[in-house]
Amino acid sequence: MTVDEGAERGTDRRREPPPDGVTAVVLTHMRPGLAGDVTRSLLEVEGLPPDRIVVVVNGVGGLDDPALEAKVTMVRLATNTGPAGGFRAGLVEAFSDPATRWAYLCEDDVGLFALPAPRLADVVGRIDALGDRSPPVGAVVAYGRRFVGRGAHTVNLVPPPGSPFDLTPVDVACWGATLVSRAVVDAGVLPDPEWFFGLEDFDFFCRAREEGFEVLVDGVAARRVAAQQTSPGREEALRERRPTDATEAWRAYYHARNSFALARRHGRPSWYAWHLAYSARHLQKARSRAERSAIVHGLWDGARGRMGENPRYGRRVGEFGPGKGPPVGRAGDGPSPVAR
Repeated sequence: MTVDEGAERGTDRRREPPPDGVTAVVLTHMRPGLAGDVTRSLLEVEGLPPDRIVVVVNGVGGLDDPALEAKVTMVRLATNTGPAGGFRAGLVEAFSDPATRWAYLCEDDVGLFALPAPRLADVVGRIDALGDRSPPVGAVVAYGRRFVGRGAHTVNLVPPPGSPFDLTPVDVACWGATLVSRAVVDAGVLPDPEWFFGLEDFDFFCRAREEGFEVLVDGVAARRVAAQQTSPGREEALRERRPTDATEAWRAYYHARNSFALARRHGRPSWYAWHLAYSARHLQKARSRAERSAIVHGLWDGARGRMGENPRYGRRVGEFGPGKGPPVGRAGDGPSPVAR
């Protein structure tokens, strides 16, 4: 199958009819503008009908347009359950419709990355062209990662053109914009809300593979956003519309803590040593006392097996207005009393 040449040149494809059996799930927390942009793109660019879009609001937020909210299915959770609980609720809602074959999971900031647009019809067409295979396809991610034999450490995989249908096996991925098969959920694989935030996506994809499913990366999308998957590239893509990862010190707590859970569930004893070695390096490179404190606290809680939300560490600023950039007083410089 020939990859769409326009996508490879960096131009958008002509919109095809939306694929049957796909329900999109947009997860948002404190980002009504970004979530609204993603939802409008699903309607106007991907061509999905409104009844095929589910927006899950994690405690605080929604969409920036009440009329848009009235068109789509809104699932409002009473409290913030993190991406683990939020996407779990979205998958359950999406597959409550027996006509749904694939759930298209979208983070509320994924529109800030230069993914092909539209892409759904093309990706589903390539998946269908694979035919029956063993192991069956459980998920197709927009950008994926592989373990490299140093504990839970992974590297970004950018497949060159030429693989069959431009779909290549990977180990794990961030949620981004991911297609998940009904068969995965029917097999009982759902995001684990105990993880709340941080590597909960890695855990989900590991469990899907352990259940006998294949996780593939869409090579067309991965090549388009390869530069944005580096730390400088990601910061450049995000900084005008939301706090960057580096300015949200609270994230370090969950990564340090949940790396222990990833090792316990999917790794080997050597993973703990690798995690401690990488944590020592992160402590040396930490940009603030708050980040160092978050790492140490995460290591302590991770060693004790603590999971779930820690109210000390959470988001204070979800997004900035278009073109406004970060406000005075950067977000996330220390532990926050507000839950993520």
